[in-house]
Amino acid sequence: MNKRIIAVILSLTMLLATASCGKERPYINTVNLHADDVIDRTKAPTVITYLTIGDKPHNGQTEKAIEELNQILERRLNAHLDIYYVGWNDYLRNYNLILSSENSDIDLVGTSSDWLDAWPNITKGNFLPLSEDMLRDYCSITYTNVSPRQWENCKYEDEIYLIPENEYSQWTNHGFIYRKDIANEAGLKEIASFEDMDTYFETVIQKHPEMIPWDRDRDGSALTEGYLMSASRYVPIYELTGYGIWGQDMTNPGRIISPYYKGTDFVDFAKLMKKWNSMGVWRRDVNDAGENEEEFYRGESSVIQHHTQKYYTSVQPTMTVRQPGVNLDFFWFGRESGNIVRLSNIHGAMAVSSRSKNPEMALLVYDMIRNDTTCYRLMRYGVEGEQYQISENGMLERPSGYNEEQDSITTNFWWGRRDEMEIPDASYDWDAYYELIDDYEHLAIQYPFDGVPFSTPAVNEEVESIKSIFDTYIPQISSGQYEGTAEEKVQQFREELKKAGFERITGHLQRILDNY
Repeated sequence: MNKRIIAVILSLTMLLATASCGKERPYINTVNLHADDVIDRTKAPTVITYLTIGDKPHNGQTEKAIEELNQILERRLNAHLDIYYVGWNDYLRNYNLILSSENSDIDLVGTSSDWLDAWPNITKGNFLPLSEDMLRDYCSITYTNVSPRQWENCKYEDEIYLIPENEYSQWTNHGFIYRKDIANEAGLKEIASFEDMDTYFETVIQKHPEMIPWDRDRDGSALTEGYLMSASRYVPIYELTGYGIWGQDMTNPGRIISPYYKGTDFVDFAKLMKKWNSMGVWRRDVNDAGENEEEFYRGESSVIQHHTQKYYTSVQPTMTVRQPGVNLDFFWFGRESGNIVRLSNIHGAMAVSSRSKNPEMALLVYDMIRNDTTCYRLMRYGVEGEQYQISENGMLERPSGYNEEQDSITTNFWWGRRDEMEIPDASYDWDAYYELIDDYEHLAIQYPFDGVPFSTPAVNEEVESIKSIFDTYIPQISSGQYEGTAEEKVQQFREELKKAGFERITGHLQRILDNY
């Protein structure tokens, strides 16, 4: 898709968004025909609790936006929304504990197939099965806008458990955000490979002693997976841990493999990380890492490892303000092999807790927030005039005097966004976005494992022992902080995996794929 086409789409999106500004569409009683069955206006409003990931805000602004939202929900559904935040610290463990608690008072649950254990929570009975009649009756607009094939991908044992975020375009593929001026010093027009990245870091060390090339933390899962996807056409199964342990090589699809377990790519990665550690690319103790992103803006670090969305929506705009004249670029993992995969529609999804006392009302509230312009904007952007304003050309801008710390809202509604309802943010670097999308659209493939039932109770139980081995070895190998040679360390790692039944599990996954 070229820039001209994307610009047309963006213009249409802005036109649709501004055309419905400020209007409440009275669809509840005409589309959700059974809404009146669960609305009891003789009682206090039904409170629907929505669980999301993120630190709870303390500036009071989110409460103001939700108060306005609740005035609409009360008037039209006799319902209120309450947000339950699971903080970022040890978020996955806490998230799973809350969902498994018999005493949890949660209704709507933000979830994901690849980073929030959607399938394990389904198999544990933490999510409610949603019949098609139930979805038609209480979540009608959303139900209509999800295709039969997309609903199939949300099923486990022939029952729907997830509502996909299928109407929102995003790219969360990871890579290195780097400085163009330093790349030029290194004799590089751009960084297009890990070999170029090596040259870049060498230049930082030689010419910028004031910088830590990359003040990284101990978690190296994204970097490791990214290297393997750059070295070949490897596509991981994202439903089985965040490491991408198993997958397939798209040059030979249909065969479950693991470059962690066989081949030379992982050994080559271990060698490069050993080299970068010896060079001083990061601290001697990665547990003592500072705030790399803030250091990057201050000119004390030379890269940020993150994803595409972060690059053009946050890092580039912030650097433009903090250090005018410093231009950035993005080396995306997989570029060397042209290997990029579109996000699954259930990378972000909404579920209903199996312990919800009001599942029908929960669906009504979700359908309204996702599809009503006023409710959507309150949930996504806050109060117009306080958190945002819309320019004459339909772009989202911040009001005069806006202060991010004092005035921002945090609802983290990543489970029901829609391109049609979004207001393009004037602060984003759209040129950087278009440049990347030109490449992505020509190369990207559909995620090949949507709907394949890999995450069963039996598989998940077996995978836990494998994951614990990865938890031990990947931080060591990805930081290059291990004894002996790369070959010796990887061989030790692989022997541990073999003892834990790696080959048996691989065979089990192959049979699941063959029978799908």
